[in-house]
Amino acid sequence: MNRSKNFSLYSLSWPIFVDILLHFSTILINTYMIGRVSTAYLAAIGIGNQIFDLFITIFNFISVGCGVVVSHYLGAGKNDKANQAIHISLAFNFIIGFLSTSIVLLFSNDVLNIMNTPTHLLIHSHTYLSTLSFSLTLESISVILSTCLRVYGKSKFAMFITFIANIITILGNLAVLYGFFGFPKFGLIGVSCSTAFGKLCSIILLFSFLFYRMKINFIPIFLLRWSSQILKKILQIGLPAAGENLVWILQYMISSAFINLIGETALAAQTLYFQMSLFIMLFGISIGIGNEIIIGHLIGARRFNCAYKRGTKSLTIGFFITIIMVFIFWCFRVSLLGLVTKDQNIIKILSPIFLISIFLEPGRTLNIIVVNSLRATGDAKFPFFIAIISMWGIAIPIGYFFGIKMEMGLAGIWIGFLLDEWIRGFINSCRWFSRTWEKNSIKK
Repeated sequence: MNRSKNFSLYSLSWPIFVDILLHFSTILINTYMIGRVSTAYLAAIGIGNQIFDLFITIFNFISVGCGVVVSHYLGAGKNDKANQAIHISLAFNFIIGFLSTSIVLLFSNDVLNIMNTPTHLLIHSHTYLSTLSFSLTLESISVILSTCLRVYGKSKFAMFITFIANIITILGNLAVLYGFFGFPKFGLIGVSCSTAFGKLCSIILLFSFLFYRMKINFIPIFLLRWSSQILKKILQIGLPAAGENLVWILQYMISSAFINLIGETALAAQTLYFQMSLFIMLFGISIGIGNEIIIGHLIGARRFNCAYKRGTKSLTIGFFITIIMVFIFWCFRVSLLGLVTKDQNIIKILSPIFLISIFLEPGRTLNIIVVNSLRATGDAKFPFFIAIISMWGIAIPIGYFFGIKMEMGLAGIWIGFLLDEWIRGFINSCRWFSRTWEKNSIKK
């Protein structure tokens, strides 16, 4: 039986949008709850979550490769191969997750010292990070299961499972932070345990739905008997994807160092606006992921013309939705700024950033959707190398020149971001429209 279907972009993308939105919302709610208990707790989880996010980036590289390879096999009607790819990805990511947990448990103090964690926060940060480390193994499994559900067209169920797991985590935090439901107050240990329990519930639900409700055969021997050919295909797509994300993270860290030179107010402004801009980015991200799934199926079925038309149409939809959203943000910028801050200095700094974003965000969406389209065809190395050249050769030096040398401040840094997004977007789009990617698609 061929499990590949003609999915609609809307049916795949809106649950992904809500899923990611729920994830960000839960982070904000948890931050608010912890901040009400202790500012020291809040600072400690901020440090711990930076490390946690780095490991999640590592886990995601297998999930990206898994998603593309499984969709190709499903499109080609090779369900047994798709099943093998799922098992290999689960086993491989479990090993990475287990090693990550071990590293954090053994070297958490060293990592915290490298990050120049203030002495008064070391105990809280170590406690939180050590307990949270067990969530890393769970996260490594969860990300694969969630990806597989989406690839099979069940993004709506992945969304519902995320919602249930988030509710469990929030209720758990209420119990361990405030003593609700008769629980004693456990502080940060309780928060990390609550996070791990929510993630465990998520895995149980995802696993049950994928292997029992959808009747995909779970074959334990596949977890141990790996096909080197399938693993190679997963890594060929996943490693460049991870590399691109790491390049972006390093670029952002260096840009943040430039902003530190400008001053604390500029850094606060950057933090505030980046959180607001995530909402605009969600449209591009969700459309990009949904589009990637559809193109993956079409490439597997060797329907290259349909894949090309689908990618081009998705790009057009995402581009115009972003333009609409960014103009709404521009029109309501005064009200939005009034909601997040009363500091007039921050408001003054952010006003030109809203204007720059009118031009930047469509370019960012262009990049997200085109890069996901190229990855879906198996052409993952090209956008990775372009990212290295553009981010390090354009965003960083131009941001430094305008922001620091020309004393334009935060606006100068964002001009560097703007030029990087559009130049990368233009080059990656040329790659897509040239259809060079057809020869890079995974062969039957």
